[in-house]
Amino acid sequence: MKNTVRDKPKEPLKVLFVSESYPPVSYGGGELSCALLAKKLAKQEGISVTVLTSGSQGLKRKETRNGVTILRRSKTGGGRSTFSDNLKRKVSFKKSVKRELDKISGDFDIVHFFNITGIVPVDKPSFATINSYINFCPKGNLFYKEESVCEGCSFGKFIGCITNSEYIGKQRLSGFLKYNPVFWLALYHDYKGRKKALEHVDAFFSLSRFITDLLQKEDISEENIVKVVNIPDINRSEKRISLKDDLPIITYIGDLGKIKGVEMLIRAFNKLDDKARLIIVGDGPERDKLEELAGEDVEFLGKIEHDAIHSVYQRSDVIVVPSLWPEPLSRVLLEAAYFGKPLIATNVGGSPDIVKDGYNGLLVESEVEDMMDKLNYIVRNREKRLAMSKNMKKYYDEELSDERVVKKIIDTYKEYI
Repeated sequence: MKNTVRDKPKEPLKVLFVSESYPPVSYGGGELSCALLAKKLAKQEGISVTVLTSGSQGLKRKETRNGVTILRRSKTGGGRSTFSDNLKRKVSFKKSVKRELDKISGDFDIVHFFNITGIVPVDKPSFATINSYINFCPKGNLFYKEESVCEGCSFGKFIGCITNSEYIGKQRLSGFLKYNPVFWLALYHDYKGRKKALEHVDAFFSLSRFITDLLQKEDISEENIVKVVNIPDINRSEKRISLKDDLPIITYIGDLGKIKGVEMLIRAFNKLDDKARLIIVGDGPERDKLEELAGEDVEFLGKIEHDAIHSVYQRSDVIVVPSLWPEPLSRVLLEAAYFGKPLIATNVGGSPDIVKDGYNGLLVESEVEDMMDKLNYIVRNREKRLAMSKNMKKYYDEELSDERVVKKIIDTYKEYI
């Protein structure tokens, strides 16, 4: 009888995510995207996922959730809203990431940066998901003087921009900082460092064609850029939001800040020829002003629990993303696509990657009249709405599904090992 030698069990691919924050600590979509992908990857056979993130009071230094090992070892500020917190982040986070990676990166096959403020050199294949503009813009939003999409920065141009802006990223800019030369120099210097950090990455995951173009402007080869969207956060609980459905329902979901374009949307809606209902989900600094502007067929729901938001999508006839600034890729686009809802979105940033004009939605210019025309069209044409809805669901299943996203990422990992 011949002796048989069993094959040695194959070692799992060991992936280390780096994210400044990680749920339950979360300040935006980036942390959520990281957690959703980590959870999906951890379910795949032959994949082991660990997350390096910042310590937080009341949370364990090491634990496992949803099959993901979480190491809370790096250091950051206590929040995102104050100058002192962000100063602490700048001073401590990147240094702490480097210190921890020097200790543990040898235990992993791949390092994948999700918080792109913390990119440091590693002696492993390295990846970065580019889900914001902080590597391309000192203000982090590519919105020049909050009037147009920026197409390149210099220090002089930056000063003119920041002194004519109300926001850095999504946060309101105080007068003290807006006209503070020390702040200008620190912010611009930090931006130059973030741009240079891109040199430490082997391959990039880009949310949209718009971001891919920005990376290529930094002399990054398109061969090293893979376009892949985030995974939408869908929770189909028993919770429901009651909505009247006697009229076509147009819905906005998101922050009520100036750069989100909700004022433009309401002004356009107020001019509609046909009757419809506009639902506004969310809260923010512009809410009082927007409520004064709104007519009787506009309803403000405020913030609602995430496990009830599915009922709003399901009852809506069309979802509108009227952003004035070029959002990298709004999560609302992906969630609306999941539910097969037609979209009306401004033709900026990543929106055209999801909204195929006339097929599964409509693209509009950032002006009231064009928004009004497109709203009128979608309200009047029920059959067209239904066709767009069907096309959107097909597009999601073929191009945006979780399975497709996960496969694309794993295939890219394996190419670089």
